Order: sequence, then C-alpha cells, then structure tokens
Amino acid sequence: MGKPLMTSLHCLLHWSPFFLLLASAFNVLGVEGSIGVNYGTVADDLPPPAQVARFLLESTIINRVRLFDTNTEIIRAFAHTGIAITITVPNDQIPVLTKLGSAQEWLKSNVQPYVPATNIVRILVGNEVISTENKLMVASLVPAMKALHAALVGASLDHRIKISTPHSLGILSDSSPPSTGKFRRGYATRFLKAIA
Repeated sequence: MGKPLMTSLHCLLHWSPFFLLLASAFNVLGVEGSIGVNYGTVADDLPPPAQVARFLLESTIINRVRLFDTNTEIIRAFAHTGIAITITVPNDQIPVLTKLGSAQEWLKSNVQPYVPATNIVRILVGNEVISTENKLMVASLVPAMKALHAALVGASLDHRIKISTPHSLGILSDSSPPSTGKFRRGYATRFLKAIA
C-alpha cells in the first residue's frame, strides 16, 4: 500500500468510532445523510483510482465524490459503486459551452459513455468563476449552464443529472450568523437572478 493510502487508513481507523457513532445517530433518528469528499489529483504518489474507489466503497461511509475535472480513469473507477459523482467543467471550457452543439458534444464525450454504470449526479460548471474576474468567463457562465442543461434534456438525463456552479464565500457580504447571510451588492441581480 502506498503512503497516502496508509495515512488515510490510519486517519480512518483513528476517527472511525466517531463516524460510526455519528452514522448510528442518524440511523436512530431516521435521518439519511450523505458524506462527500473532494477528489483532487494534484499530488504525488496517489493510489490508482480503482483502489481509491474500492477503499471509499468498502471502508468508509462516504457516498459522494466531487471531481475537479472529467478524468476518465477516475470516472470509470467509480462504475458500479453507487457512489454519487459530481464532475466539473474546467473554467477554460466555459466560453465554448455556451453553444448547444458544443454542450451536446461535451456531454457525449464526458458523461454519456459512463452513465448509468457510473452514478454521475451533478455537473459543476467551472470553479469559483466570479472570483476570477474574467469578464468573458463570467458572462459565459449562465449561458453555458443553460446549454448544458438543454443538452441533458435532449439526452433524457436532466432528471438524473443536475447543473450547478460553485463559488467561494467571497461572494457574500455578510455570513455571520448564517441566517443573516447576504450576497455582495450586484451579485444577486446581475448573476444569481439569472440562475435561480
């Protein structure tokens, strides 16, 4: 076993009583929950994706994974696990995906070959796009989301796969306490209204 996996196993064994207690509490209360992780690949000496998928499936209660791209080896590794997978459209691809034809091609290449074997449940369009302050990317975000949604509808996958976009907390002007959270001036009308 590689060092990262051993470290993960050690951490899991150390914290497993806590997670089991937490999971038991959810079961007793009749609450079903999900625990997810981000699966990053910017590191050295990572275990093979199939080993990671097997580890998550057999040794944890993690049932959701977010990928920061559409790495085909990782997507294939999660086939037949039932783990819900979220894939991400890289920021630099957003402007191209504003056209329905491009969105359909992207879907044919990055989603359709793997569904239903891999439980892809969400496509995130970009990552913290507003924070980039790239005017073309920001202006293309909502049209790309709409085009990808239309492509999902055309492929009859819209009930299975949802479209979203993640942003940093920097788009909030106030977030404490959470019940008083407000978006920064201009975001609600210029951007968020368009995706609501």
